[in-house]
Amino acid sequence: MQIADLNQHPDYAPQTAQLLHTEWSHLPAWSHQPTILARLTKRNQTGSSEFTLVATSDGKTVIATCSVIRYELDDIAAREYWIGEVVTDKKFRGQGVAKALIQQAIARAKHQQIGELWLYTPDQQAYYQRSGWQVVEQRHIAGEAVTVMVLHLAQ
Repeated sequence: MQIADLNQHPDYAPQTAQLLHTEWSHLPAWSHQPTILARLTKRNQTGSSEFTLVATSDGKTVIATCSVIRYELDDIAAREYWIGEVVTDKKFRGQGVAKALIQQAIARAKHQQIGELWLYTPDQQAYYQRSGWQVVEQRHIAGEAVTVMVLHLAQ
């Protein structure tokens, strides 16, 4: 497995958009693949504090992705940076691919001096809690019950 920054490998963007669309096409933000691709392209511009990491199995095929997104939920200004769009192709699940992507995203966020990361998840609360994330609240997003969690990065 290799991990790459989408900013440095824009040729992976269409596959990444397809992976996200395949996983979550039933949700509004991921229902239209060209919109996902445009969002990825904008997020991964040089100089942006946002970024997307992808894992490839062979240096060609995207098998997983993870992003750091500014204001994925924008209703509370203090919640600036979010881990989001974490998905692994079904054929590669259970092999630690998403964990490796998340760890690298956290390390990069620390390097960028981001003080905390936020996320929301409908079903992976226990996994994230084992990794040090704290539950903040329960809410509904796009008709789905999710848990909002935070990870404090500042030393």
